[in-house]
Amino acid sequence: MADTSPSEAQTLRTVERLAMDALPPGWSLRTRREPKDRRRQLDAEWTVRSPDGTAATFVVEVKRTILGRQLDDVLAQLSATEGRPLVAAPYLGPSIRSKLVDRGVSFADATGNLRFVSDRPGLFVERQGATKDPWPSDDTLRSLRGRAAGRAVRALVDFRPPYGVRDLAKQASVPLGSLSRTLDLLDREGLVTRDDRGSVTALDWERTIRRWSQDYEFARSNRVAYYLDPRGVGSATAKLADVKWTYAVTGALAAQRFAPIAPARQAAIYVEDSARAAERLKLRPADAGANVILAEPFDPVVFQRTTLRDATRVVAPAQLAVDLLTGPGREPSEGNELLSWMRANEDAWRA
Repeated sequence: MADTSPSEAQTLRTVERLAMDALPPGWSLRTRREPKDRRRQLDAEWTVRSPDGTAATFVVEVKRTILGRQLDDVLAQLSATEGRPLVAAPYLGPSIRSKLVDRGVSFADATGNLRFVSDRPGLFVERQGATKDPWPSDDTLRSLRGRAAGRAVRALVDFRPPYGVRDLAKQASVPLGSLSRTLDLLDREGLVTRDDRGSVTALDWERTIRRWSQDYEFARSNRVAYYLDPRGVGSATAKLADVKWTYAVTGALAAQRFAPIAPARQAAIYVEDSARAAERLKLRPADAGANVILAEPFDPVVFQRTTLRDATRVVAPAQLAVDLLTGPGREPSEGNELLSWMRANEDAWRA
């Protein structure tokens, strides 16, 4: 399939127009385009002038695509020139944009994602564009939706680099192809570092979980059913202490075992057969007022690397985090609290 994304020249024209339209009243932008040569390695120079005549210069580097591993080279190229750096491309994914913000680098893409900042004159412009690439190539993984991608993400997050792709695939029982395609997606978004042989040397596990949460959703990715325990959540939890079958608690109830915020009002439990589990736990089907969710998982990986906490078997922190981030009510806030716990206790959960 041919690459239909805008060329560098088309991208430059588009982001120039977007930047001009985004400036406050009375501000102006003048562009000077420079050829790429050995003397000046830049695509354009923007002069942004305030109403009082004070000007800021941005040096612009345009790329057709930017892989995460290329970002350091692009920024090093910009740092060799005078002016504030600005990176442009047809599309810049959320992870790349976040990295640029962390480094204080302005950016623009042809879908309307735009951020440029100057301290003198004081300027802060930010606009939101597309959240998905409108021009994905036909041979690359585009989403982390589905069991194969989810299983691969769990392996990458649960195990600490460095590791070879084949070794990790074998250790985590993940198909090599699924793991490789998932790694390629994370590499394009700047979340993984690999050496010349393709081995993983570092992974931004927190941003990887957040990236997974863009495509995964607890209530849709799993088959869920809603029930009522007339005696409350505590009763359902107490019954789990004596079961001999496979289960794993997730959601707010599991979050209390790591980073308690408030008492859980609902129990979410992964089981292999929800109807059979409901019968064993003496739960009643409930369309409204349910306090127990039984979920048949998208993949058996949810039962792997679980831990026993307060006599209750709970899912691995990485699985819990993505379930919370995509859950209802206050669960996303609890997911953020769990990620804070994971940062502070990485040795406790990562192999």
